[in-house]
Amino acid sequence: MKLVSNRKYGEAFSQLRDGLANWGVPPEFTNEILERNMAAIFEKGALVLCEGAVDDLFGCVLSGFVKVYCAVGDGSRTLMRLAGPGEIIGYADYLDDKGRHARLFEAQCASRCAVALINRDYVARMLRRLEPDTLVEILLAVNTFWSQNVRWFATMLNLRLSQRLELVLSDLALRFGVEDARGTLLIPDLGHVDLAEMIGCSRPLISRLLAEMADGELLSRRAKQYLLHSKWSFESALQYHRVSERSKVANIKDTQPRHQPGIDLTRLVALERPSGAFAGH
Repeated sequence: MKLVSNRKYGEAFSQLRDGLANWGVPPEFTNEILERNMAAIFEKGALVLCEGAVDDLFGCVLSGFVKVYCAVGDGSRTLMRLAGPGEIIGYADYLDDKGRHARLFEAQCASRCAVALINRDYVARMLRRLEPDTLVEILLAVNTFWSQNVRWFATMLNLRLSQRLELVLSDLALRFGVEDARGTLLIPDLGHVDLAEMIGCSRPLISRLLAEMADGELLSRRAKQYLLHSKWSFESALQYHRVSERSKVANIKDTQPRHQPGIDLTRLVALERPSGAFAGH
C-alpha cells in the first residue's frame, strides 16, 4: 500500500459528492471529510478492508474496481458487488462478542486501485454538528437504502439464473459501461468465476449461460471485456436504478431497442437497485 495525494481524483470525488447529496448529505459535509484523507494505492488482489476488523475505517473507491465479498461458514465467499470510482465500501458492520463494531464484508482489489480511507469516528463527530432536520433526512434516506437492499436480494432469490445474469450484466453496464458502435462495452475485467459468484452458480453453468447469450447475438467477448450488443435491453434494469442515475445512461436507453430473447426481464418485480455513492451493501 502506498499513500498519495487525493487531489488527482476530482472526478471520483464529484461522483461521491453527488451520490451522497442524493441521500441528503450536504456537499460541504462531504468536502470536509475528503479534505482530511489521503489516497492509498493497492495492487490487484490486495485486501483493502478485512472482514471482522475493528479498525473503525471505511473507504471511497477513487480509481479501479474493488470486489466486495461476504464470507460464509464453509470458508467460501459470495461476491456481493463490484464497486467503482465514487462508491463507498466497508461501511456495513455488526457487533462482535465484545460489543465492538466490526466490519461485515471484506473488500479486495479487482484491479490496481486507489481508495480514500475514512475514519468512522470522525464522520460521527461531524454528524453531531448537523442540524436536526438534516439528520432526519439522512436517517430516512438510510432506511430507504437498506430497504432497497433487502428487496434487491429477495427478488434475486426468486429469479432464474439466466435472469440473474442478465440483470447483473445490465447493472454493470449502467454503472461502468461505455457506448460502442456495436453496443455497450463493460469496462471491468470480469471472468466466469466472478460472474458465477455474483449470481450464485457454478463456473460451467455461467459458461453455458454466456454461450447462449452469445448465440443469441446479445453479447460477445472483446479481449478481457464483455460487449453488450445493441439489441440488449436495459428497459427493465433501469427500474432498479435511482432516478438520479438514469440521466447518465439516457443515451443507452434511447438507443437500445428491446430484444426478444428467451430471457425476459420485463416481468420482473419492479424495484430500485441500491446505487449512487454506496456499494457493498
